[in-house]
Amino acid sequence: MQRDAVPDGDSLYTRATRLGPDLPGSLAQVAAYFALHPDRVAGGSARDIAGAVGTSDASVVRTVRALGYQSMKEVRHAALDLVAKRADPGEVLQRRMHSTADGSHLRRVLDDTARAVEQFRATLDELDWNAVVDDIAGADRVFCYGLAPVGYIAEYLAFFLARTGVDARSSRMTGVLLADELSGIRPRDAVIVFAPIRQFDEVVATVRAAKAQGAPVVLITEAIGMPIRTEADHVITTAPTSLTAASDASIPLAVAQAVVNAVAARHPERALAAMDRLNALRPTVSHQKVQLTADRLGIQPYTEPTASENGEG
Repeated sequence: MQRDAVPDGDSLYTRATRLGPDLPGSLAQVAAYFALHPDRVAGGSARDIAGAVGTSDASVVRTVRALGYQSMKEVRHAALDLVAKRADPGEVLQRRMHSTADGSHLRRVLDDTARAVEQFRATLDELDWNAVVDDIAGADRVFCYGLAPVGYIAEYLAFFLARTGVDARSSRMTGVLLADELSGIRPRDAVIVFAPIRQFDEVVATVRAAKAQGAPVVLITEAIGMPIRTEADHVITTAPTSLTAASDASIPLAVAQAVVNAVAARHPERALAAMDRLNALRPTVSHQKVQLTADRLGIQPYTEPTASENGEG
């Protein structure tokens, strides 16, 4: 099969996503694994990867060579380089500045986001989503935490959970002041932690404070090798957007919206009652008209045609 030459400087992720889809059978699956799980590849053998994918050691070695590498050792070094670079904000920005599709950064962001969504969708069978929703919907309160910038997704999630009647709060606090917020976690709470690629001390402290109270923890991250994963009750592993032009927030935001929808569906009466209260209160805090009309939306009102316009008479 004729393939494009691979420049020596291309990353493992670039090679795996550009050449991988054209590889035959299980080799394409191995290439996808290289792209999605650099943490595991960096510390794994050909046998480990073959076992994870469900193929043979020989297929892994053939994939290595098809991607332009001489050995599995070389691939491990390339994977380790990926893991290191995705945690360096300068490297991430550099990659995103120079990553375009047909000269368009917008097109590249859309393409990479769509690819990340499909990669994430392909892993959903490994996630017990109902168990995640059970713990969140069954909690008395929900605490959402994340460091900036994904801390804003934690705020988004808490805001919309509260809109559907959930007692929810969020935090982006760092340092010793986080202890004040963690001290309020109760046994009947559920804690959702956004930590895309790095295990900061605050992430560890939040997970462990929740577990000390017996509160279930949902960790949302793309980092397969993050040690604190083993202490969370549920781990949602997102596609590695830090290696592409896509936003690190794109998949976590989709997960947050799914949580809101699912929790509301578990308690529909509570959710609808909360929205009714919101609609009733809006006119009391603003003189603006709350009800949308055709005029406010810029839609010309429909008028019945006259008889002459209909060709009658």
